[in-house]
Amino acid sequence: MNRYRINRRSFLKYATAGFAVSSIVSLRRASSSLKRANAAVNLQPVQVLPNNVTRTWIGQAFWANRLQDWRLHQGLIECLAGESGDEIRTVSLLTRELIPGATSAQMSVVARLLAKRGGGFCGFLIGGGGGQLDYRAAALVQKASGIGGGLLCTYETDGRVRFREHTSEQQPLQFTELPSEVGATNPPADLNEDVLLQLDISPQPNGKFHLQLTASHQKTGQILGRGTLKNVADSSICGSILLVSSPYTKQAGARYGFRDPRTGGSKIAVRPQNAVGPILGTMYSLNGKVLKVSAQFMPVGDTQPRVAQFQYRSANGTWQNGSQANIGPGYTALFRLTNWDSTKDWEYRIVYKYQTLTAYYNGIIRKDPVNKKSLTIGLVSCMIATARSLEGGVGKPELPNAELLGRYTAKNIYFPHTQLVQNIRRHQPDLLLFVGDQLYETRPTLKDAGKAPVLDYLYKWYLWYWSFRDLTRNTPTIVLVDDHDVFQGNIWGESGKPAPNNNENRGGYVHTSSFVNLAQRTQCGHNPDAYDPTPVLQNISVYYGAFRYGGVSFAILEDRKFKTASTTQPPVLLGERQEKFLAAWAQDKQGGRAKVCITQTVFGCLLTNTNRNPEINYDCNGFPQADRNRAIALLRNAGALVVSGDQHLASLVRHGINNFTDGVVQFSGPAGGALWQRWFQPTGLLANGGSTPYTGDFVDGFGNKMRVLAVANPKITQKYHVDNSSSKSRNVGDRKLKSEGYGIIRVNANEYVIECWPWNVDPTSKNAKQFPGWPYRLPFTQV
Repeated sequence: MNRYRINRRSFLKYATAGFAVSSIVSLRRASSSLKRANAAVNLQPVQVLPNNVTRTWIGQAFWANRLQDWRLHQGLIECLAGESGDEIRTVSLLTRELIPGATSAQMSVVARLLAKRGGGFCGFLIGGGGGQLDYRAAALVQKASGIGGGLLCTYETDGRVRFREHTSEQQPLQFTELPSEVGATNPPADLNEDVLLQLDISPQPNGKFHLQLTASHQKTGQILGRGTLKNVADSSICGSILLVSSPYTKQAGARYGFRDPRTGGSKIAVRPQNAVGPILGTMYSLNGKVLKVSAQFMPVGDTQPRVAQFQYRSANGTWQNGSQANIGPGYTALFRLTNWDSTKDWEYRIVYKYQTLTAYYNGIIRKDPVNKKSLTIGLVSCMIATARSLEGGVGKPELPNAELLGRYTAKNIYFPHTQLVQNIRRHQPDLLLFVGDQLYETRPTLKDAGKAPVLDYLYKWYLWYWSFRDLTRNTPTIVLVDDHDVFQGNIWGESGKPAPNNNENRGGYVHTSSFVNLAQRTQCGHNPDAYDPTPVLQNISVYYGAFRYGGVSFAILEDRKFKTASTTQPPVLLGERQEKFLAAWAQDKQGGRAKVCITQTVFGCLLTNTNRNPEINYDCNGFPQADRNRAIALLRNAGALVVSGDQHLASLVRHGINNFTDGVVQFSGPAGGALWQRWFQPTGLLANGGSTPYTGDFVDGFGNKMRVLAVANPKITQKYHVDNSSSKSRNVGDRKLKSEGYGIIRVNANEYVIECWPWNVDPTSKNAKQFPGWPYRLPFTQV
């Protein structure tokens, strides 16, 4: 029997009591809505958020795209972006994932329209990454559609429930509506009215799924809209789950807030280990008895505590309080401890108390391996998050022999660099060197064009930290900033001057000094103390200096900060202050068995142009030649091996001054993952060449002499790229066509062993091969 059937007696009963038939229908709807509301309540909250704080960071279970587009305000997850170009702003539910299998899933959230204007939509994006990505990469699904982009389940400002595709490579901002069954539609919710959105995913006998999204008034339970999408493949819904706020394409429009997201059903995996924050990670350095630690926080609220505590203990001992530190610019806390006992390992943790909670982040401070027979050093640079932007662009192979990368695929999203990180870990490095371009300002999203783009910087910096934090928490780490780290394509710092008319090619810094200092604080704040900490112009801080670790003396240079643009007279490379430092370091004989100088780029221009002739590039350190030669002489006097990154072209050279071999050896590691390609492919055979191509004596475009010992060119020639690329840039995204990876330097008793590894080769495997020309053994007597 139909339980909603009304007989004559019942009708008269209700009518006598003053009820209209419409009221009976309303009661039935209210009963149904109440059941839906109860069902939503029975789902498990993703995270209970505080309702008495305003902050950029939403919470441990959430990742916002982009950081600057969202905030938590009085318990509401508010989207702040609703202008033209702000399509598909997302918040990923990090601890939830739709997984394969013929089972059901439910999710709900309360949505509130905060601004309407030209209209738009809110709801869920499901299936991010297609279930094929690391959860961190799948958390980035946002604006532009593409392969792996998932499915949009939306409630819109016209009151309709719709389902929209988010996988098109050809129309990445179209978000085409998919055919669905639409239920009754009532007038849409008004501004600041709470709407309960509930998505039910039901398996069907044919192996497909039905998706039903219901929008109901949170207060009254009235159904506002309902839609059903039938026969959806499992592969289309597996992956990350994200909240969505979006105006319609290419117009200013709606933005929404959300609260109380919940999930249930066995098709949704709950992964609490994926939560992140409020402490994102740590880095540390050890120089004798001085320990320096930086702790990177998420953007906590202005009214929340800004003090963190460093604690340490011996194995299974009692925790002892070290120093406290304020959470300063860049949401970074810096600790400096003197008289540190470096003869044994220590456990440490960062303690942060906020609201009624206490957060801990643990790691290990290793003992100084001063007596270790071989010190293993990892060398990493140039870590782009994605090949293609996540904000637009039609998907197509970039070259005839290139693959279609897709957008939300492992081919396009290099972050979180899982294989590279795993392979570095397999070497068990004693020290990590990250020598610049930890991020690129135009990936995964476009650059914020403001003078102080702090949140945009942090959004991209956090991706690097999220990738490498499990290495840096337990291994001493040195970081150098380069041009992209301060949101410039190139930088000639000219001792800190502001760039004239914001033109970086005329020298100086484009962004504010406070922004530059913030970037340096977050990346280099834990580095050993500077040799001379006097700031340069605009009060920009410096960090060049020396330290000892593992029986080796290290020098850190900032070869960008003092360098002048090519048009500035007189031209300067390292500058008087750093040359004075190198001279003092060369005279220091207490460093131990070896010396290593860490800098950003090559002291020469190891590049050829499309005609295979020497290329002139002022980004390298081959100019000015007189200053370059003085630097080489100072490093030669120190007996140092020089290591660097930057060029996206791995190389090993013996620099020359008067001849091809009277200078130092420099190893420039490969890019960990980058777009811009460079080549060294001179015509003919070079004199005194080795067993691998393009080695031997070379004079660069500035007249600098060097002997090339090894080089790892891209796997396509420059001519092929020029002849076949539709773009004027040198960008290549397909990793099969590039030579990317990392370096390893082993400092043994009497020699350096220099290794250059592809990012995706397991170094412990039986047939593991490095790039041709490596490993290279350099006796100390030949330095």
